[in-house]
Amino acid sequence: MKRKLLLVLSFVVLFLGVSFKTSFAQEYVEQIKNFVTDVTFNQDATIDVKEEIHYYFPYERHGIYREIPISYRVTGSFKRSTKLKLNNLYYYPVDNTSLIKDSYSTSFRNGYRIYQIGEEETYIQGDYVYVLDYTLTYAVNYFDDHDELYLNLSGDSWEVPIASAYADIHLPAEAQEAVCYTGRFGSTGENCKIEYSDDRKTLRISITEPLDAYEGYTVAVKLPFGSIENTEDEQRIQWVISNIGIFLPIPVLIFLIPWVKKNGKNKKLTIIPHYHAPKDLTPTLSGFLYTKRPQNKYLTANLIDLAVRGYLKIKQISKRKYELVKTDKAYDGLDEVEQELLEGIFKKGDTVEIDKISSTFYRTVNNINAKISKQVYEKELFSKDRKKKRNTLLTIGILLSVVLIPAATLLIMNASTGWLIGLVLTVLILFIATGSIDLRGKKGNEVYHELLGLRMYIDTAEKKRIEFHNDPEKFRGIFEKLLPYAMIFGLEKKWAGEFKDLYDTPPDWYVGNMNTFDTYMMTRAFTRMNSAIQSKSVQPGSKGGFRVSGGASGGSGFSGGSSGGGFGGGGGGSW
Repeated sequence: MKRKLLLVLSFVVLFLGVSFKTSFAQEYVEQIKNFVTDVTFNQDATIDVKEEIHYYFPYERHGIYREIPISYRVTGSFKRSTKLKLNNLYYYPVDNTSLIKDSYSTSFRNGYRIYQIGEEETYIQGDYVYVLDYTLTYAVNYFDDHDELYLNLSGDSWEVPIASAYADIHLPAEAQEAVCYTGRFGSTGENCKIEYSDDRKTLRISITEPLDAYEGYTVAVKLPFGSIENTEDEQRIQWVISNIGIFLPIPVLIFLIPWVKKNGKNKKLTIIPHYHAPKDLTPTLSGFLYTKRPQNKYLTANLIDLAVRGYLKIKQISKRKYELVKTDKAYDGLDEVEQELLEGIFKKGDTVEIDKISSTFYRTVNNINAKISKQVYEKELFSKDRKKKRNTLLTIGILLSVVLIPAATLLIMNASTGWLIGLVLTVLILFIATGSIDLRGKKGNEVYHELLGLRMYIDTAEKKRIEFHNDPEKFRGIFEKLLPYAMIFGLEKKWAGEFKDLYDTPPDWYVGNMNTFDTYMMTRAFTRMNSAIQSKSVQPGSKGGFRVSGGASGGSGFSGGSSGGGFGGGGGGSW
């Protein structure tokens, strides 16, 4: 009897402990406690959305940001836009509902309208309610047999979990059918329920399980054909050649071609093979100069260079598992970009598995790219004068684009589509001319041709094999010093192949299985590193650009629908 009593008491204690732990975790984790949405689908095809976001801050923060997509990629590079009109925005603490504030700033990035809500000089903590009231236009799909509302209700890019969520949807006609999806973008899970009013013109969509970070829920509702106004014609731009304005790009081209050649092109120099890397330039800066844009593989190349110089080691744990190990060598004298790169890699400790680099590494990548963009001008590799001229062209193009927006309707109404086409083509020509200006200055052009010479040397390394074998130790040093640049040029495998039989043991900065080591094995580690950096260089939940949406492409939520599909959505977090 006593043993049974002790067993029962043990279960009770265990249950209470788990319950306490769960409630404690839920109480002290940053989260959305409740996401309440009220949606009115109007007969004129507009959609009124009111969101009440009950947000809990366990620590002091300024507020939240809310991202809402307004541009959608359909197929290839074709994009379709929706209109978003903000009607109202405010927030207040739950324990003092009279303390209403409406401070926010707005921006646009990668097809998203971003509302940063809160005050930079003020910190808040605890439970707050954020209310956003906005209207969407051109966010409707039409089919031969029905009209459809396909809407991402919460967004699937929130950095925090959502404990509870429901949406009331008001329709202009009786709902024929409805379906909802939950989970990450593309998920077809249905952990939600749908309740209909008696006239089937109002629906309540509720999630039945909490949503983790980067999860959301989406609804698709089928209405009788013709229930709402058809706005398809308003979503198309009609191209009709009707007047002489279509020839406007011709004189623009006649002027721009010689102007760009004179002001935006560098002299071609003779390419001479080089076997030394450019002085006083990091691999990251060299790569940026080489292609005029940042790439993640330049960071990997810089890490290899830092390893060769003794700041870290690459350790092979298994066939596909590698670690980066920080050494005791001080960072004194390192370039600020290299210091930030090492600090970002070893944020979690002195040893980090390549596939488990910090999820916030994308911030390091963004900071490095910003610093590199400044360094090319500080070191006079890029020309400030050319940048001004490029920006002048860009400004003219943008101003024409701004003028084109209100002018488009007027030109179409007056059957002057030719002028519209001519202006559009002129803007495109200006943007193309802007992109064709080589920002490298005289010094940058010289270093660029040095890099081309270094690439030539690396690419023809097989001609030097006899020298490698005559003095392998000397050429091991050359191999290691130039390996980062072989990666920049995409020649690392070829470069490694020429040295595959010169190593009896791994270099000091590479720790692995000596019996199976070769230079090709080493390049596999670099491939893993580059993949890891690539995956961590984009903010979690971000698609890196315009939302790929079945809603925008006219896709139905009833055939191939999923969580994250449809219009609306987005996400957010605290700041």
